[in-house]
Amino acid sequence: MGQRGVFSMVLIGSVLVLTGLISCHKESKEPVSDYEATIRRTSFGVAHILADDWGDLGFGEGYAFASDHACDLADQVIRARGKRAKFFGPGKNNRHLETDAAVKALMIYERAEAELETEDNRIREWLEGYAAGYNQYLVETGHNKLKGWCAGADWLGEISAVDLAAYQRLIIEGLSSLHSAIALAKPPLAQGKKVREPGAGPSSFRAPLIREKEVGLGSNGWAIGRDRSASGGGMLVANPHYPWRGSNRYWEKHLTIPGELDVYGVQLVGVPGVAVGFNRYVGWTHTVSAGERFTFYLLKLVPGDPTRYHYDGEERSMEARTVQISVRQEDGTLTVVERTIWFSHYGPIVSMSGFEWSEDLALTVRDSNFANTESRALWLKLAMATSMEAVKQAHADHGGFPWINTIAASADGRAWYADSAATPNLTREALSLWLSRRESDESTKIMWDRGLVLLDGSDSRFEWQMADGQGSRGVIPFRELPQIERRDYVFNANDSHWVPHATARLEGYSPLTGSERSSLSLRSRMNATVLGDLSASGPSGSDGRFTRNELARAILSNRGLTEELLRKQLVARCEDHSTVTVGLDSVNLVGACQVLAAWSGRVDLESRGAVLWRETMGQFGRAALRQAGPLFAEPFDESNPIETPRGLASGNGVLVRLGQAVRLLEGEGIALDVSLGELQHTMKGKRRVSIHGGQGEYEGVLNYVRLVPNTTTLESEILPSLIPGSRFLTTAGYPITNGTSFIMVLEYTDRGPEADAMLTYSQSGDFSSPHFLDQTDRFSVKKWRAVRFERDDILADPELEVFVVRGSL
Repeated sequence: MGQRGVFSMVLIGSVLVLTGLISCHKESKEPVSDYEATIRRTSFGVAHILADDWGDLGFGEGYAFASDHACDLADQVIRARGKRAKFFGPGKNNRHLETDAAVKALMIYERAEAELETEDNRIREWLEGYAAGYNQYLVETGHNKLKGWCAGADWLGEISAVDLAAYQRLIIEGLSSLHSAIALAKPPLAQGKKVREPGAGPSSFRAPLIREKEVGLGSNGWAIGRDRSASGGGMLVANPHYPWRGSNRYWEKHLTIPGELDVYGVQLVGVPGVAVGFNRYVGWTHTVSAGERFTFYLLKLVPGDPTRYHYDGEERSMEARTVQISVRQEDGTLTVVERTIWFSHYGPIVSMSGFEWSEDLALTVRDSNFANTESRALWLKLAMATSMEAVKQAHADHGGFPWINTIAASADGRAWYADSAATPNLTREALSLWLSRRESDESTKIMWDRGLVLLDGSDSRFEWQMADGQGSRGVIPFRELPQIERRDYVFNANDSHWVPHATARLEGYSPLTGSERSSLSLRSRMNATVLGDLSASGPSGSDGRFTRNELARAILSNRGLTEELLRKQLVARCEDHSTVTVGLDSVNLVGACQVLAAWSGRVDLESRGAVLWRETMGQFGRAALRQAGPLFAEPFDESNPIETPRGLASGNGVLVRLGQAVRLLEGEGIALDVSLGELQHTMKGKRRVSIHGGQGEYEGVLNYVRLVPNTTTLESEILPSLIPGSRFLTTAGYPITNGTSFIMVLEYTDRGPEADAMLTYSQSGDFSSPHFLDQTDRFSVKKWRAVRFERDDILADPELEVFVVRGSL
């Protein structure tokens, strides 16, 4: 054993003695413990949990997690209990009150409790141990001494396994994004006035939270097979684009029960297990699916009674659930507010702008994940899978994930993609009728324009169909969902299943799984462009086989597809026009033309021209990015979806947009050749860290970063205002709060799995921790770190800290 190894073992022994003493109960000379786990913290604060059984594993995991993010989980537990208004008041525009009312009426907590009673014993023990470990940390640390944004809060307290399960229900169910729409739905007589019929008038409603195009919960996922792998083993690139703050951020971990479990990766804060990661045999990642999770139904109401509706010629009564919500007043006292929430046999009644409850019609919704209790079991089976066949069987056994695709690679060089997300199972007749109504029925068209499916709730032909092995869920069985295995590669970047590879197509599936033969996002096209390039100068080199370093360079190359497709043409046209008229102004384009001509084409920190390009692209509407029009000359061609649309549109329209960008930047006193790093950054406490990357939607950049409000915790924030005329630029430049989060490159070799990774926002939420921004600094300069998976690598870490945690049931 080397000198460093000897030091590690001495350290381990010393810490075990210390923690044993610290963990003793005051009334006992010996530790009394029902839980015990070893936590090994390596560089960057990564927690490696070693335990003998599932309860102990959860205990160590919950304890280690709480030391980094106790506040974020505590906040979400209050939400899952339906008690936000009790502690924080009704909230702005009654937001907390409405959330509590919906949570209580949907019986989130009661259903989570029932779910736990039928859960796999290992998972139940895991959750119970996790809650106990979290509680142990709070007791040892003290509420007032927590190093987080909630220190000393009166709502901090012990949590239970049911709390964890209820919180996970909120993550899984899409109805969480509709809580206000559920709480605000009232019969018209209760409203005291007649409202307009559904579908009438303008609407400001945006699609639900689960749709990536609206909120940016996206990812790039690559699986490389033996034909494109230098080692011959499978390779994986995990690149989720998730929030950098709050409950939707990731926490990195390594979980081991000797002889039973050995898995490394990340999961959302406060959730046991690994969502994106690997073991010795398989690695996997996920991307948000483009398919549908909801079907909305328009109910035709019985005249004179807006709480009864027609169904196949008969009348049905809605169910009323009255709930009581404790609401804190400004003076600190509590008052009880009653709310009545209404349900059809499909699900809750909802009220949306343009689709409010009228005397004649009401809107209701069914969620494919309302009865989904399989996700924990599926992730556990992935963590324990020993082959690609085991990965597939896990999906078949448990019916898929809530709203994500799976991209997986195996040690023997197989690459697999599946959109296994829970998807409503309608008959071909129902689908045909719906597609026809999208063309002829105004309400159905309005909803589809919002990305939502509207069906006739009075017709049983639109009921979901039960399939073997799916219980009463009514979702498409796994065998009928899009999936493909290849020896070279597969990918997904949040478009539908249709293009999982530059040349392969998946067709003939239910339209509810996603569109086929329709244009792709610029980011999806860039994914396919990078992976499909077999040229000697391409990302995989002259041999066409990726090394781990080549994959790492490719995913952070910061190339942009609009630049590669259009910049040379725009510069050429710009050189022929020294000025352009924008409104009543004449704008000089000479300087802008020179900046774009000299630009490297990348969105790196030092790139000069990236800002001008972004502001120019931002002058176009979203529709222009996917079809011929003001930006592209050649239309989308379904036989060539990777390369079309393309070519710069004719006329001066693009030059006018460039002129608008010039005028905007000059008006803000920003040089046209400003470097991206001068404007684009994230704030870590009081530290400003420059961030590279671009707008996946408008620039077609794989490394997608952007500004998104923090809506998942109660941390106060004031977002900078957008500069008038810009889609992206704010008074603070380009602050980044969302995007590339955990990024990992995995390779299976003869030595086993080897990986490099970065958790872009760093492991800890504690401002005083050295692990609050250490990885953010590394991400800023693209400095990957080696993942420590093998025992010897863990013990050889120069910053290794080892301690044992113990606690009672």
